[in-house]
Amino acid sequence: MTKVTHNLGFKVLALFLVVISGILSFISAAAIFVGGESGFYSGNPRSYYDTPWCKWITNQYADEIMDLYRYNPTQLEEWAENRSSNFGFEIYTPSGEKITEGNISGESGFKQTYNFNVYDEYTVNGEWISYDEPMDAKLEAYVKTPITASDNYSLTYRLYGLTYKFRMGLLALGLTSVLTFLATLIYLMCAAGHRGKTDEVTPNLQDRIPLEIYFGTISLLAAMPIMGAHAIYPFDQFSDIMLLLGALVYLFVLGIAALMTIATRLKMGKWWRNSITYWFFHIGWKFIGAVFVTFKDSISALPMTWKYAAAWVFISLIYLSNSNSSGTVFIMNCIILVLVLSVSNQLQKLKKAGEQLANGNLDYKVDTSRMFRVFRRHGNNLNSLSKGAAIAMEQKIKSERLKTELITNVSHDIKTPLTSIINYVDLLRKEKLSGQAQEYLEVLDRQSRRLKKLTEDLVEASKASTGNISAQLLPTDLCELVHQAVAEYEEKLEKANLEVVITAKEPVFGIVDGNLTWRVLSNLLSNACKYSQTGTRVYVEISKKGNFALISMKNTSRDQLNVAPDELMERFVRGDSSRSTEGSGLGLNIAKSLVDLQKGKFTLSIDGDLFKAYVQCPLAKAPEQKGSKEEETHEAEENAINQTAEKTIQDKI
Repeated sequence: MTKVTHNLGFKVLALFLVVISGILSFISAAAIFVGGESGFYSGNPRSYYDTPWCKWITNQYADEIMDLYRYNPTQLEEWAENRSSNFGFEIYTPSGEKITEGNISGESGFKQTYNFNVYDEYTVNGEWISYDEPMDAKLEAYVKTPITASDNYSLTYRLYGLTYKFRMGLLALGLTSVLTFLATLIYLMCAAGHRGKTDEVTPNLQDRIPLEIYFGTISLLAAMPIMGAHAIYPFDQFSDIMLLLGALVYLFVLGIAALMTIATRLKMGKWWRNSITYWFFHIGWKFIGAVFVTFKDSISALPMTWKYAAAWVFISLIYLSNSNSSGTVFIMNCIILVLVLSVSNQLQKLKKAGEQLANGNLDYKVDTSRMFRVFRRHGNNLNSLSKGAAIAMEQKIKSERLKTELITNVSHDIKTPLTSIINYVDLLRKEKLSGQAQEYLEVLDRQSRRLKKLTEDLVEASKASTGNISAQLLPTDLCELVHQAVAEYEEKLEKANLEVVITAKEPVFGIVDGNLTWRVLSNLLSNACKYSQTGTRVYVEISKKGNFALISMKNTSRDQLNVAPDELMERFVRGDSSRSTEGSGLGLNIAKSLVDLQKGKFTLSIDGDLFKAYVQCPLAKAPEQKGSKEEETHEAEENAINQTAEKTIQDKI
């Protein structure tokens, strides 16, 4: 439902009421004021001739008569002879001699004396005589009683009678109109800028006009009825009164419109921005800032481009020596030099941003606020590129995390019924079945344990890829760890008819986790047993390479290797494309994740049918003496190897 402050119909009604109530408030307040001055509310009303209305009109007529006597005596005589008015006058010299008179007849209800000066006199011969000193004169003004002629007195006299007759009603009308005016004005101020069903402040056409232009236009529009009212003054006709009321309505509408746009601009905030003054100073400030930044950039670029700057100055000096306007040319060359150096500095910033993005620093942002427009666009494109790459990377990581969580949850859900299947297979074995049933039971046992191994590999792969496995990195004898792993796989290697050749020129110590590294070696040996050519050798070499320890394992593949090395490390990818052998395709992926977890590096390479795997880890110093610390390290290594052996035995059991 549309709010009351957002309803267009209510706004139009409120605008109508605020104008009408404002006019009524103004008229009733003026009438109450004049009525109060006339004694309408004190119980002792004055006569019309004692009211401010009568005195005000008398002053108007007196000013007119004095001006005519000073500057146009002929027209004064015509006025006195032809004009039907309730106003009469007599003009005297300071000595009491009557100079002229007009419209003196009947009784007077009001008399007023005015003193004025005369500088020139119009004689009977039609000549003007100037006085050395101003001549004093006196005007006696009279107002007839009763009011009979139709002039300004008659109009105000009728208004006087109406005001007295409805004096109490004017009080009620004034109070009601003032309250209505205030209520509707407050409503319009609250409703300004609101429309439709949204609470957002929406400017209209007049709210978008710059402040100085708007109020300048309003002032001109308001001056038009004021000048028109001055032209028809003193409002001695009913039509003049109606024109005056129309002008008041017009001024009220302009005032309400101005108040509403002020309210809207204040609600929008930062109202000063929609002004010519603000834009003038803003553009000037930006220009000064741009000049300062350009000069600063040119100074900053000097360490990188000082050779070009020196060459520029040298060439300019040679040119200036042969030029007549040397000063102007030198200044122009300096300005061009500053611009060139500033451009050079901005290009250096863009170059640095590109290098940072190329190096994978997606959080790097180049400051484009003070660049030229063409460079700012390029800088914004680089910032958008880094933002887009960061979003894509975040989405990729999120996708990987969701896939890992899915694998973990599914593996956990599979593990529970699978355990029940394995337990029931064991129970069936105890029943000592015979014939085909025993063979079927062996197949069930083998496949269920294979499925169990697959689920365990899935869980381990997800933990390794997400880093949920804790690694205790300690100096470990890699030669001893390799021999231990080969010894554990001795039976499987003999069954696959494979011979392992271990090469180590010297003891090599690496900073690794014994359990995790043993798992890596176990996966590599398991792959060798599954995919190596029967009757071949598996070469394992432990060596040093700079600050790293390197374990390499090489074996000859039984099948043709038509898979890229990087693809082999993906999940569920196997060297046996027919997938006829046992295995989940997770071994190498788990091995890579475990090596990465130990801050090492795992790589593969294929040379024909020769499969090569490399495990690289940080190199540790070999212990020189067996002290307390060395004993603790050696003991930790032995514990790690023993724990690995126990885990292997438990897996076999």
